Amino acid sequence: MVARQGIKLVLIAALLAPALGARAYERELTPRHVREAYFLGRDTTFRLEAFLKGYAVTFPVPERGLHVQRIAVNTPLKEMVDRSRRSPDGYNAIKAEEDYRQRPPLLTVEVTLLLTPTYPAHTPYGFPIVGPVSLRDPDFWEAVEVHLLQQGDVEPLRRSGRPLHSCDISGGCWLTGAVVTLIYDPEQVASRPARIVVVPPKGEPVETEFDLERLR
Repeated sequence: MVARQGIKLVLIAALLAPALGARAYERELTPRHVREAYFLGRDTTFRLEAFLKGYAVTFPVPERGLHVQRIAVNTPLKEMVDRSRRSPDGYNAIKAEEDYRQRPPLLTVEVTLLLTPTYPAHTPYGFPIVGPVSLRDPDFWEAVEVHLLQQGDVEPLRRSGRPLHSCDISGGCWLTGAVVTLIYDPEQVASRPARIVVVPPKGEPVETEFDLERLR
């Protein structure tokens, strides 16, 4: 974690960092890479587990504020591996190549947020009003800042979020968190370490680093 008062310094330092001559992240995968991703997604040994390790980082519950529970990065290669994992029987390497040509994957960052006792689902600052208690806005995630830092703050193509709910057998549901997804153009992200900094509206900023030269 970094102290909140230092977050601006972190961003400024990234913006002022000198150019390192790093090449842009590869948008296009070769047919060989797509086939490798297909077979890796179908693997049932430790190879798949070893590949997936390092694409996500989890964090403990903070003393106060919103819980930034998980930060994950999804590269184009990993997306093709995931498509292979999720596909039904009959999906093969040839179909994987067709899938790639029809829907070329981008680079995504996914942040999982969980509510806590000090940042609960009910608050006097939310809406709508239900009796004497106010419910937190399901779009609370919009107040959370997410930065991908390399030689500056890389702007995402799109940013979206979806609330998380927990439901009981009686049909009652309550807000428990949200998942924020940012989609980037791989050509705007260099093949070198990228720092992800998440700044919640309450609580300390959380950061981690992914080596995008190694995580192909």
